[in-house]
Amino acid sequence: MITASSIQQVKDAVRIEEVLGDFINLKHKGPRYLGLCPFHNEKTPSFNVNPHMGIYKCFGCGESGDAITFLQKHEHLSFVEAVRWLAKRYNIELEEEEQSPEQQLEQSERESLAVVQQWALDWSVDQLWNTEEGRRVGLSYFTERGFREATIREFQLGYVPAKGDAFAQAALAHGLATELLESAGWIKRREDGTPWDFFQGRVTFPILGLGGQPIAFGARTLRSDKKLPKYFNSPESPLYVKSRSLYGIAHAKKAIVEQQACLLVEGYTDVISLHQAGIRNVVASSGTSLTEEQVRLIKRFAPAVTILYDGDAAGMKASLRGIDLVLKEGLSVKVVAFPEGDDPDSFARKHASSDIQAYIGDAAKDFLAFKADLLVAEAGEDPVRKAAAIHELVESIALVPDHVLRSLYVKQCAKLLEVAEQALLSELNKVLRRALRRRTAGAELPEEPPDPALAMPQPPVQLDDGSAALERDLLRLLLMYGGEKITVQLLDADDNPLEEEYTVAGFIFQSFATDDIELEDPVCAAIYLDYRKALNNGEDISPHRYTDAADPQWRDLAIDLLSDRHVLSPNWEAMHKIHVPKEQQLLRSAVQQTLNMVKERRVDRMLKARQDELKALTDPLEMERVMKVLMALQDAKKAFAVVTGRVVVG
Repeated sequence: MITASSIQQVKDAVRIEEVLGDFINLKHKGPRYLGLCPFHNEKTPSFNVNPHMGIYKCFGCGESGDAITFLQKHEHLSFVEAVRWLAKRYNIELEEEEQSPEQQLEQSERESLAVVQQWALDWSVDQLWNTEEGRRVGLSYFTERGFREATIREFQLGYVPAKGDAFAQAALAHGLATELLESAGWIKRREDGTPWDFFQGRVTFPILGLGGQPIAFGARTLRSDKKLPKYFNSPESPLYVKSRSLYGIAHAKKAIVEQQACLLVEGYTDVISLHQAGIRNVVASSGTSLTEEQVRLIKRFAPAVTILYDGDAAGMKASLRGIDLVLKEGLSVKVVAFPEGDDPDSFARKHASSDIQAYIGDAAKDFLAFKADLLVAEAGEDPVRKAAAIHELVESIALVPDHVLRSLYVKQCAKLLEVAEQALLSELNKVLRRALRRRTAGAELPEEPPDPALAMPQPPVQLDDGSAALERDLLRLLLMYGGEKITVQLLDADDNPLEEEYTVAGFIFQSFATDDIELEDPVCAAIYLDYRKALNNGEDISPHRYTDAADPQWRDLAIDLLSDRHVLSPNWEAMHKIHVPKEQQLLRSAVQQTLNMVKERRVDRMLKARQDELKALTDPLEMERVMKVLMALQDAKKAFAVVTGRVVVG
């Protein structure tokens, strides 16, 4: 694990405009940089980069962060991968925290297996292209499948000779350890300990990690012996976990992001044939049943999945199993069924790219319509089987995490199956209740809770009377100018005016403490309290404490507050002969005005609460007490109106 000091060293060295400039055309505009946002389509630049703060903010789509966040989102790297990317760019040697012996062993094994797999990839590709057997057997197979030379080279397809131990002998001669070759799945050992090639006589399909490095292999036999498994695959290892890997992801991730959709197929050749046909946002579950981890990997790149499976009954059933997993992760799902006897590979080889794309677009069905058609067709006119089909559909709908989408699916399902919507609602709530009971380990639950999206609509609750915007502005002043000093006019014990010097933070905290006020917006309040605690502990506080915060809500709010949508041109005064004072020059009045407005809003709410209380009272003494409080609040409101410039009516 990278040490915290190394991470900070990377952050200190990074110049955000340089890093983001590698991916975006940025133009210098005064103290900031502007460019077209890479996270949404726009024609007018709204992507702001603040080199002083080391942050970016798009005022079009709301994306924000620092250089590490940008690499995570734009290049789909993990936090550690992003830090390593930046460290390499700025020639920083990263320190690693001391690992346990077990962690060291696993790390060492991962690195050693990576060396083995890379060497094996290079060797198998060389065998395919540069040996007589490889060209005659392996290359002939690929060309017969319709793969062009460029495609074969792009996917780094290879071949292992049918000589029994050709790979083993070459690998051992290269100095690779027998134990590692066995762990990687390339060799097995006979009873006498001599090695033999597990993939002998097979063509190879390297499985690449997100970064494009080989982590495992699939190998297909070219013999017609039905007793022999068609495919062998690498065993799981510290480098390769089958349930978390997708074949073709390294080639497809850019297209998936661009199209915001992923095509999911079953096998290696399905991916390769579609990719060769120009359809590049496609990955395969590598012949295994789709897993939650694979769906989450897709979710990192796109919110929508279209499942392409064989047109036979087994393929249809497989698609149903996959649908529920995708729904559970909150992705939208469509399904394409190919004609009887076809799979994505064979269909792609028979048709032009435009025809394939047109077919996928036309044949893609929403998961609900697809599943309903399939299950109802199986049920026929049998009412019992039809009821079972409806129950199965409701089970799938219950997996959709979005309440509104779930309610729309219920309406659609009622129409498709000609069933009363209320009956489906009742069944859906039973399913949801069972799921809740499982999650709470059988604890007693209250009466069956209806799905919120299916209840009668309620009027929205109005919580924000303008205080939220004021609290955000006060927090902005605190983060931006907290350490700066201002001179404040006060009154002494005899009401004589005097001036005292405060930091902005000290004045805000003292003013709120005097009137017993705290911020009400939960995120604003959390940052405010953290700042106050850090200040009381004598810590040095900079905005980076919050723009680099681990909590994404803190980080996003801080970046939002510290990013200026508009910046006055430095040439404005010279061009127009108009002096516009900067906020920093008017800091005292800005802080005082914002504090007064926050307090005034608080008085407004207290007035409303007391007025509501008065309406419900019948006791004359209680009514008199509340009236006195109301009068005091009205006086306070008028006093605030004088300093904030607001007009008090009534």
